[in-house]
Amino acid sequence: MLIEFQDIHKYYGAVQANVGIDLVLEPGRIYGLLGENGAGKSTLMRILAGHSRPTRGRLLLDGKAADGLTPAGALARGVGMLTQDPLDFPALKVWENFSLGKGRRTRETLARLQELADRFHVRLLPGERVAELTVGERQQLELLRLLDLGVKVLILDEPTTGISVTQKETLFGTMRRLAAEPDRVIIFVSHKLSEVEELCQEVIVLRRGRLVARVPQPLRAQDLVTLMFGTEQDALAGIETRAQPDERPLLKLDRLHLLGEKFALEDLSLEIRPGEILGVAGLEGNGQEVLLRGLAGLIRVVGGRLVLDGSELQGRPYLAFRRAGIHFVPAARLEEGLFPELSLADHVHLALPGNGEGRATLSPEEAIRRFSIQAQPSTLVRTLSGGNQQRLLLSLIPARLRLLLLEHPTRGLDLGATKQVWHHLVERCRQGTAILFSSADLDEIFAYSHRVLVFYNRSLVADLAAPTTSVEEVGRLMAGQERKV
Repeated sequence: MLIEFQDIHKYYGAVQANVGIDLVLEPGRIYGLLGENGAGKSTLMRILAGHSRPTRGRLLLDGKAADGLTPAGALARGVGMLTQDPLDFPALKVWENFSLGKGRRTRETLARLQELADRFHVRLLPGERVAELTVGERQQLELLRLLDLGVKVLILDEPTTGISVTQKETLFGTMRRLAAEPDRVIIFVSHKLSEVEELCQEVIVLRRGRLVARVPQPLRAQDLVTLMFGTEQDALAGIETRAQPDERPLLKLDRLHLLGEKFALEDLSLEIRPGEILGVAGLEGNGQEVLLRGLAGLIRVVGGRLVLDGSELQGRPYLAFRRAGIHFVPAARLEEGLFPELSLADHVHLALPGNGEGRATLSPEEAIRRFSIQAQPSTLVRTLSGGNQQRLLLSLIPARLRLLLLEHPTRGLDLGATKQVWHHLVERCRQGTAILFSSADLDEIFAYSHRVLVFYNRSLVADLAAPTTSVEEVGRLMAGQERKV
């Protein structure tokens, strides 16, 4: 399918997300789409997928106008998009979500789902409710559904979050085979330059809503960074030095038993000190989310002790955890962290009213400035890009905390935004806050963590000092291999 963007402009109030974009994408190729957060990548792809309409300009598919395109209309014309936050129905079962848009019998649906799941090495239980899946598992399900619908244009927005190296290699192999088929276009939106270099035949770079470059293979990461940010020095500044944690323990887990919705974590014993950063590594579904949510009071403690600065929290309600100075930032931004139909200003006023629980007053304008959110105070959250939603979520963290728990804190953020977020987080550690965070990016875990907790087969298998271990060793432990002595 031939895709033509002609003089595309898109406004959200006073914010112009796309500025006069002229772009032609030909079939048989895998295109990478790069740009810092707020550069207009998601907006352009949402126009192609029918989720948004341009303020001005035209979209042509195979030479025919696609004015007034809706998501259903885009699918009917062969365009499918896998978003950062999957568009599914959490109340339905896996096989029911997979069957949407198809008039097949249940037996045929189950067989086709199993066929595609085997091809991608995806483990999904057909009868499980989607609400019980992790974000990564929901992404995988939506990808299988789009492929089953036979899309000719496949837009992948950060598709490798939360999947294993083996699954990524299988996915990339499938993308290459799909791109070789007649009339197929693959658009790969990612902030991971190494993946773009590995997979894409050509890269399109946006900056501040404008198309600034089209770069064919061979690709150089340094050149792409310069095009994205306009300067090498700012984007590649040195990694923040780790803060030195206190020696006394802040949080103690003594043979803790957490009962999650799908499985339990048992016999967890560890200590966390003030000012310490712990990275939590593991393939999705192996226990990281149960640990973080259990420490936040969102999952029931059925055994053992959970002691924060001398106060026992096991058996107490979620509000007691909040009042003790514990805050949780979920990976599912729109489902659990934000209200899609409220504005940025509404969120700031609700989350940071300036009284109670040690919260500090923060104006919407200050949140926008400090976290470089590309929006106005009146902007509705559902219209923000995934990266700007993440920045807003992080700006709403209360000022005074003892323990901060984060699931994938920089998911969907570009290099510059990631470093900006970690600047804030490291500063919190210097003030005595302890941080536990999960991430699918082991490089991020090693860049900022004092210790690394490794999960495999729904168990904590290692507690390692980051400076004395390696990415390779953690990768082996995540895959179930024994630690080398």
